[in-house]
Amino acid sequence: MKKITGIFFVIAALAAGFYTLHASSTAGFNLSGAPGEGNCSSCHIGKTNPDSIGSINILVNGEDTSTYFTPNSTYDIEVISTHPGIVKFGFALNARYRGIEFNDAGNFLTAGDSGVLISDYVTHNTAGNNGNNLKYWKFKWKAPSQPEKNIIVLYAAAVMGNNDQESRGDKVYVDSLVLNSSSSTWVKANNKEALKVYQTALGWQLHTPVPIKTVKVINMHGQLESIMLNTETEGIYLLQLLQPIRGIKLLTIETENECWSNKIIQF
Repeated sequence: MKKITGIFFVIAALAAGFYTLHASSTAGFNLSGAPGEGNCSSCHIGKTNPDSIGSINILVNGEDTSTYFTPNSTYDIEVISTHPGIVKFGFALNARYRGIEFNDAGNFLTAGDSGVLISDYVTHNTAGNNGNNLKYWKFKWKAPSQPEKNIIVLYAAAVMGNNDQESRGDKVYVDSLVLNSSSSTWVKANNKEALKVYQTALGWQLHTPVPIKTVKVINMHGQLESIMLNTETEGIYLLQLLQPIRGIKLLTIETENECWSNKIIQF
């Protein structure tokens, strides 16, 4: 009986050690709270968002409200987790096309934060789970160059641990942030591949299936405006208006076989 008891205690100690190591080093296998993919409560037993005392917030370029994304552009992401009296924090975050499970949208990049681990999702490491009432993690997200859908959602789950090395008693909170495509699609009935126009902070990003020959911008007075057109990558151009005059304008884009014309608004 003593021998069995001793073995039991050894196994229990090993199990507790494994839990502690796993819980303090990384989050559990991409459990961000995305639909159909689970969250941290799978291991940290309890309800998600159990009260209003704790919280998790996702910020994109410093904003925690839904915003627009431009293909192939990189954004600063910050995850902030708060709870009074908590000193152990953890999180996991991924990006998904709305309505599609287990399908990564874009890529994550480091931003110099030594407390995060980056793969197809982002989570904390051992150095990144210590806090005092609050913990935040920083990294970058690069939007896909050819989005499969116009809506991408960032999903995140956070653990506020009570630091007792047990799976019970911790709290789990989840959050999500919607990113809408900033594009408008110009289609012709006889054209199988559409031209897409994205408004960005720098100008208009043009995605074309074939090379652009000419671009013209005409203002409301019928005047041809000065522009600058640069190739960013194959099939992607950045159009900048050199006359910062607000109003509705006519943008005409000509390729080898097609010509698109549509209104744009400069704010």
